[in-house]
Amino acid sequence: MEYLNCEEKQLKIIKPKIFPETKVIAGVTERNQHLHPIGFSFCETDSIDQNTAFEHQKLLAKHLGVEITDFAYLKQTHSDKIIIVNEKFKMQEGDGLITNLKGKILVVKIADCAGILVYDPVNEVVSAIHSGWRGSHQEIIAKAIVLMEKNFGSKPEKLLVYISPLASVENYEVGEEVASLFPYSIVANGQGKYYFDNRKEIFRQLIGIGVKQENIEYSELCTISNLNLHSYRRDKEKSGRMAAFIGLRSDY
Repeated sequence: MEYLNCEEKQLKIIKPKIFPETKVIAGVTERNQHLHPIGFSFCETDSIDQNTAFEHQKLLAKHLGVEITDFAYLKQTHSDKIIIVNEKFKMQEGDGLITNLKGKILVVKIADCAGILVYDPVNEVVSAIHSGWRGSHQEIIAKAIVLMEKNFGSKPEKLLVYISPLASVENYEVGEEVASLFPYSIVANGQGKYYFDNRKEIFRQLIGIGVKQENIEYSELCTISNLNLHSYRRDKEKSGRMAAFIGLRSDY
């Protein structure tokens, strides 16, 4: 993992190493608190109005060398709904995006949930998935890979995957009802408290569907404990949303 520091207004972006820079634009925005009292936010929240979010989107687009209209994102609902992005794409509900269109930047908005970025170097296809405990319970990442194979011929063993910063198991406390859904990814402290390891669960699902371990990169950063990242659990209504994004470059 590297950090991309953009000169103007110092927009700080976490850049995965696993994707070839000559073919793929990918990253995760940090909080960048100097841009606003609560920092950079890709979308409107309780503390970020629509105009400010739009200005932040324009800033990100400028730094990436794309147009704001190149962004494709969804009204996220913690579902397993995945959208194939084509020329007729319009904003709708869902939590996953797939495309083979060059120049289209897929974005999922995160603040404790995982942003999972996928690249198929053989068929030139990308995907961006939003997965909190609900998405992981519904195995949205596995379903996305099945759709990539069905629609574009992607093979799991050829895919490159990045898992963004997320709420770490040390800080992601859940109730017993949620803990019961994840027999392989829960840590119990013996005092009636349960902690969910979403990174481990996503990794398990990726391996289970055929993605090679060496083709998976993950961030070790925790959104809750790292003040440079947005966390809804930590900041509640004062939290913004980071953008986890991926797209095929249009200039190669």
